[in-house]
Amino acid sequence: MKFYIILGNGFTIDFINHFSQIDKNIFNKIDVKNLFRLGDQVNIPTENRKGLLSYRSCPALWMLGARPSNTDQEATTLIEEVITCANMFSDFIGTKTDDAKLKLKESIKDKIYLQAYSELVSYLIRLFSHYNEAISDTDLEEFINASNWGWITFFKALKENNHEATFITYNYDIWLERIFKLLNIEFSIHGFNINPKTINIIKPHGSISFTTKNEHYPYTFVNSNIFEEASFEQLRLSYDNLTNNVKGAIIPPAGDSARLQSAWSNLLRKQAQEQAKTISPSDEVILCGMSYWHVDRRELDSILTSLPQDTNFTFINPPPPRELNAVLVTMFKQYTVYSSAKNIGDIIHGRHLR
Repeated sequence: MKFYIILGNGFTIDFINHFSQIDKNIFNKIDVKNLFRLGDQVNIPTENRKGLLSYRSCPALWMLGARPSNTDQEATTLIEEVITCANMFSDFIGTKTDDAKLKLKESIKDKIYLQAYSELVSYLIRLFSHYNEAISDTDLEEFINASNWGWITFFKALKENNHEATFITYNYDIWLERIFKLLNIEFSIHGFNINPKTINIIKPHGSISFTTKNEHYPYTFVNSNIFEEASFEQLRLSYDNLTNNVKGAIIPPAGDSARLQSAWSNLLRKQAQEQAKTISPSDEVILCGMSYWHVDRRELDSILTSLPQDTNFTFINPPPPRELNAVLVTMFKQYTVYSSAKNIGDIIHGRHLR
């Protein structure tokens, strides 16, 4: 039996909610719903002072209204506006000749929404690296030992029964990987590890652990060329000293990797589809905490349409987005919804009782 598991931001939200049982102050350290609320608490690159979300460091985002005082909805709306512009501009560039493409890329500095996109990429790398430091390995190990989080039960059952699993995660954070390490679960990160493990992780929207080998990689805070392709040869996998990074490889929330034309993300997106095609009706598919925004649904649809209709499909989300729920009901015969991950371990244990 194989597992194909798709994780969105709801997985990380659920993790932080459960982690608050051992650290009630965690919501003042980490906020993955409103990505601007704690931005002023992050250090400015190359300086030992806070204030990352500011006119000084992120002038385009600031001019468009990004503030620590933004509501969840205000932050989400602004990010969606910025990403929609980047998605469309990337498509626009793709229709032009090489000379025209060069001129368009050089004009990015005059387009505030595209400059905001450039800032947003680097800002999110710094923000999530800062978040990562807020939870020590000691605290994470205490959480694993004391928590009733259903995913911990599920991970332990995967290891105990040596089940093969592919995790498609759209989260930039590395808490999943850190939990696996503390549970002594071997895993591979597609694109970096030559020898695949029983547990394979694919991150189509990148990760704070995707760091650069040299200073010439295009993502920086100032005038970065956001539409140049990057390959895995320009990247390395690192889990150390991440708060020192201002460059890396991520696609912001609602970014469409198919449209943004980044070589590394295109490879990972295609690999996610290929792995979906290997799933059989006797296998298990789990979808957790995914949105279904109009700007990113094409990417999720490409995975869903690669899966067999009669596979066992479980969606964990309280409550599921209406449009996505309608799609899943239409496509999958063995469709189940869980309002939480409390009993997710039963998916493995229940199979053994049949």
